[in-house]
Amino acid sequence: MSYQKILVALDRTSASDRVFDYALGLAQASQGQLQLVHSININPYDNLGKLIDAGVGLQSSSRVQHDGEAAQQQRVQETQQWLEQLHAEALNRNIATDFVCKMADPGPFICQLAETWNADVIVVGNSGKKGLKKLVLGSVSDYVAKHAPCPTMVVPNDSRLEVELLSKDS
Repeated sequence: MSYQKILVALDRTSASDRVFDYALGLAQASQGQLQLVHSININPYDNLGKLIDAGVGLQSSSRVQHDGEAAQQQRVQETQQWLEQLHAEALNRNIATDFVCKMADPGPFICQLAETWNADVIVVGNSGKKGLKKLVLGSVSDYVAKHAPCPTMVVPNDSRLEVELLSKDS
């Protein structure tokens, strides 16, 4: 099948290289375009210890807030640079590409963007989480496959496994 609008969900793990390479191959084969997307998940527990310290007066609450904002800004800048590198790599291969980076819950954000952009397919990785870890932390690829407005290709972290094409009807 030929996909013209390929949304590529990336998470800055080593598995993202496989996802990006797979999406590049899809785009080259179908002369399609890529929309690279990265969602910076806001984890309210990242600064829990510092927030507790600020609450009992061991640290200045304004200092804790400033440090948290500075750390988030640093993450955003690093992510933007990474996406710009991937964007340039795709353009060097003559693949029309754009990218989006936003602080949001990844699963819903990816699905919303796929609908807004009218994507033909979403390419997402699978970290291989299993059991309790998957139950507690959830799985972005599972969420996307169940809620996306278009088919989802799940690229496994393990190169020995096949890419799965899923849709919410299957």
